[in-house]
Amino acid sequence: MSTTTTITSDLAGPIRLVFVFPGQGAQWVGMGRGLLRSSRVFAETLDECAAAVEAELGWSPRWRLEQDAPLSAVDEIQPTLWAFQVALSAVWSDWGVRPDLIVGHSMGEIAAATAAGALSVADAAAVVCRRAVLLRRLGTVGAMWAVGLGEKEAEAAIGAYADRVCAGVLNSDRFTVLSGDPEAIGRIVAPLRERGVFSRRVAVGYASHGPQVEPIRDALLEALAGVRSRPPRVPLRSTVWDRTVQGAELDGPYWMENVRRPVRFGPAVRSVLGDGGPALFVEISPHPLLVSAVGDAIEATGATAAAVPSLVRKQPDLETLLAALGTVYAAGRDPDWSRVRTGGLRVPLPAQPWQRRGFWLDLSPA
Repeated sequence: MSTTTTITSDLAGPIRLVFVFPGQGAQWVGMGRGLLRSSRVFAETLDECAAAVEAELGWSPRWRLEQDAPLSAVDEIQPTLWAFQVALSAVWSDWGVRPDLIVGHSMGEIAAATAAGALSVADAAAVVCRRAVLLRRLGTVGAMWAVGLGEKEAEAAIGAYADRVCAGVLNSDRFTVLSGDPEAIGRIVAPLRERGVFSRRVAVGYASHGPQVEPIRDALLEALAGVRSRPPRVPLRSTVWDRTVQGAELDGPYWMENVRRPVRFGPAVRSVLGDGGPALFVEISPHPLLVSAVGDAIEATGATAAAVPSLVRKQPDLETLLAALGTVYAAGRDPDWSRVRTGGLRVPLPAQPWQRRGFWLDLSPA
């Protein structure tokens, strides 16, 4: 029995439901095995995506999920995560939970575009597989460091090294990922660590969202020349351009900019929060990477909003997902309960927030 519970914010009135798809880093050995056993929709959608990956690379993400060896190479990790995220979003849809907006982060934008209907499964598989192969061939170039600074503070810290280092990932007002030349980043990070600023190297084989990936541009544009996007069924907000896209923009060249330009996730979330009305963000991944970043934006803006993970590492898949479903229901969305098959499992109810109201007895004599 999972002990996972979710604290729901006081989301009064109709909520906007936002699905967020993170990039690389949420993978873990054993992810999805519970859903493969318990959810026909998850298994069938994963198989559809796996067939498309196998046509590109000659191996199946489903087979890879059943292995006990960790995912390591970028051309293993990214196709497998893409297939996983698309299958997980299909479960939510089958349960009658459909978002009002979709936002992707870095490579998560490929799964986001698939879930929104802007890319076919075949075209999305071509994007994620062909790009990942080129990135692997690129080899170890550059470095990435997560630092506890907002965008402006990070740019100030970069200072004279701006020709070699950039703010590659803008997650929130509290966290930014630096991308670029390892030596230059080392000189930037050293004084930050002396000041007690959070600084941690990101375990990646290449520095994305910076100039180090430019060498793959020509080959990637050629490889993705046949990709055709279409208008999304669900509004889709780009974290490359920080605006809602119409679909036509998501052809081959977009996916070079997706890996080259900064990820403007924090600004995108603040824009969503600024559109008005309560919002609930659901992270579509095997483990939460973006819930805390969304929480930072909520705190900074004072918006009425909350964020919930779909799954959590080492927690039972179905029970954790059902707890998230309970949060969505408590926030005002009505799932199609006829589609929710639990096999009689007991799951924790979503915890309620403190109301912060006092009730004192008047004990004065009558």
